[in-house]
Amino acid sequence: MAKFIFAIGPLNIAVLINNLYINISIFFIMAFLTTFVANIPFSKYFRILIIPFGFLAISIITILIGISDVDIFIWSIKIWSKYIGITYQSLEDVLHIIMRVLAAISSTFFLGLTTPLNNIIKVLKKIKIPNLLIELLVLIYRFIFIFLEEANEIYTIQEMKFGYIGFKNSYRSVSLLIKHLFVRVLVKYESMVIALDSKLYDGEFKIGD
Repeated sequence: MAKFIFAIGPLNIAVLINNLYINISIFFIMAFLTTFVANIPFSKYFRILIIPFGFLAISIITILIGISDVDIFIWSIKIWSKYIGITYQSLEDVLHIIMRVLAAISSTFFLGLTTPLNNIIKVLKKIKIPNLLIELLVLIYRFIFIFLEEANEIYTIQEMKFGYIGFKNSYRSVSLLIKHLFVRVLVKYESMVIALDSKLYDGEFKIGD
């Protein structure tokens, strides 16, 4: 519970207070605690940290790049009668967004990477989170690992067959990976349903305190 409160506090600060220096401080403190104090390898932490930036990139691009009838940008290109470029304000906004996201993510990772799921569930039950949300958390957590395991297995098989040599082969291998990954995850889901039915599942997971 103490660790949960310690992680949720900076997360709420990052979300509610849009202060660049506070968010930078939160990010470095939480990253330090996760990697050096909790001994999570920095290389693995960095790889996990990169994942959300794929989703963040779309938001950043739309904020960073603007369109105007006059050249008000610090860098721009002219297309017909319009200027497309970047302003000082857009750079500042993007910097604030990136640090705000990093602060929030580092707080979440501190809790998620240093606390077993069953302990998190116990805390959620103590603070009276509905069982439906807790069950969704358990299922999402489980299927993330199923997804990663299946993807890694398919990718390893393709690598052994030289499936990623050249652009054409890589493009074909990625499309096959996505196709087979979808099918195999569905098969795993069906197996889980059968296992739950055999245990007389009545629509509610019995999560202990």
